[in-house]
Amino acid sequence: MALAERSLPVFLRGSWPGRVTLRRGWARAEARPWNDVVADASLRIVRGGSGFLQACTEKLLGVGAPAVLSPPLPVAARRPWLAVGYREHVRLALMRLDLSSCPAAPDHLVVDAPTDDLAPLLAVDRAAFDPRWRFDELGLREALAATPTTAVKVVRGPDGDPIAYAIVGYGQAISYLQRVAVHPRWQGRGMGRSLLRASAREARARGARALLLNTQTGNETATSLYASEGYVTLPESLAVLRFA
Repeated sequence: MALAERSLPVFLRGSWPGRVTLRRGWARAEARPWNDVVADASLRIVRGGSGFLQACTEKLLGVGAPAVLSPPLPVAARRPWLAVGYREHVRLALMRLDLSSCPAAPDHLVVDAPTDDLAPLLAVDRAAFDPRWRFDELGLREALAATPTTAVKVVRGPDGDPIAYAIVGYGQAISYLQRVAVHPRWQGRGMGRSLLRASAREARARGARALLLNTQTGNETATSLYASEGYVTLPESLAVLRFA
């Protein structure tokens, strides 16, 4: 599908491949490579309508992105993306944990980790996920900045380095579990469950009434773990859309 030309240009600040800002008048968007393996652009519209979305897509394809991906979108937010030619790429289950009761205590020592050195977390992430879903440094920093208050929870190995970690974004009513990763050498020992429990307990202590997460539809290992900890799959899924 060809994209219509627009009379007003979109200005790109930054250098692709890398984090860039796109502007046209008051409209603004941000984009980065999906990760350091998948070169597709991950596009987020900060403000602007479908015309600006279309122009940003054209701009990113023009500077070398092989395809453009949306953020995870609920059904109500997909219409402008679908209107300019995006199609569903990956469906994500949205799951919710009610925090009215205190979650069980973790079985492992879970501590907060500083975020000044991300290399140990990235090493766990690269080992735990296939190339399409792993974080690079840009993606990890974006996850850490997604909410005003964020914590990184870790389980440390015998040498003191993280072998499992979670990212939790805290809100006044709703908190968000943005990442859980366990190094494959340490999987099957309940560390993921301990991270879930520690994250939920702190979210509740901070006043949140629920904890939300999303995971790829069909990932039975993850969804079974979450369900066993009390997470309920919500009726409406999320979806990442793609324009190629």
